[in-house]
Amino acid sequence: MLDLVTVTPEEFADLRASLPAITDRYLFDVFGISETTWVKLRKGLPIKRVTLERALAKRERWRARGGASRVAA
Repeated sequence: MLDLVTVTPEEFADLRASLPAITDRYLFDVFGISETTWVKLRKGLPIKRVTLERALAKRERWRARGGASRVAA
């Protein structure tokens, strides 16, 4: 059985605030996820827990490299 999770609207807003722009490039650079997974998060649909955990860890690494201050091209 899959271990699935959903995010609250507040959690999604926090994720959205991490992106300089909602593009395939930034979804992958910041979170390591596809647009399909992003849409599921936005709609409040379940995704695999491991996917969310990996995305949050990748976001922290991106921020540590100064990604939070980057501006979309």
